Amino acid sequence: MQDRSLAVIASFAFAVAAAAPAVAQQPAPDAAAPPAAAAPPAAAPAAVAPTSPRDPEGRSGISPYMEQILRGQASFVARDIPGAIAAFQEAIKLDPTKMLGFYRLGEAMLESGNQAEAETAWTTALGKKGTEALHAKVLFCLADLRERQKNWQGARDAWGTYGAFLTSNPKAGGYPATAAERQKQIDRRVKDEKDYAAVKERIVQREAERQKEAEENAKKDKLNR
Repeated sequence: MQDRSLAVIASFAFAVAAAAPAVAQQPAPDAAAPPAAAAPPAAAPAAVAPTSPRDPEGRSGISPYMEQILRGQASFVARDIPGAIAAFQEAIKLDPTKMLGFYRLGEAMLESGNQAEAETAWTTALGKKGTEALHAKVLFCLADLRERQKNWQGARDAWGTYGAFLTSNPKAGGYPATAAERQKQIDRRVKDEKDYAAVKERIVQREAERQKEAEENAKKDKLNR
């Protein structure tokens, strides 16, 4: 019972932060590394009880949309990723104009290992209504995803978009320096791969020449017998 209460409290805290003008700051640039293996999923949490009367508009009470966001977050924290995905998808059905549902769906999809669906969710989120801070987080996630996919040019462009958005929207928070640093790291990575490709090509060429020479020597030895 105590674990369930902690999950609900954590979920409610997230919802309050998401509805405010600013959201949690972006993860450190090292977040590009693949996520660690998930712990065994816990039992799906019970439905999250609203803390105030329901209100479809979310003014005098919790909206059905936010109820689903809270339910999805509780499932996510409990490592019930399929349950989280289902809840976020339901939230999107209730209000497909808001960015938050797509953003959280993308996170759940990425956690499930489905990068393609995560990309679709985040790309769709950019066209929805949300705070500048949330918009910045979606851009960060997309740039990070491009790196996970080893799409180096796409990642470099995405980090540039993220940095430009922060410059144009200073109230969004975020880390403009992270964008510049990730672009430098990508440039270094691309250069290293290019240099390695050239070295590998020379090695292959020398091996082919050595093999050809060995075959010619073998023919000569055969003729001299």
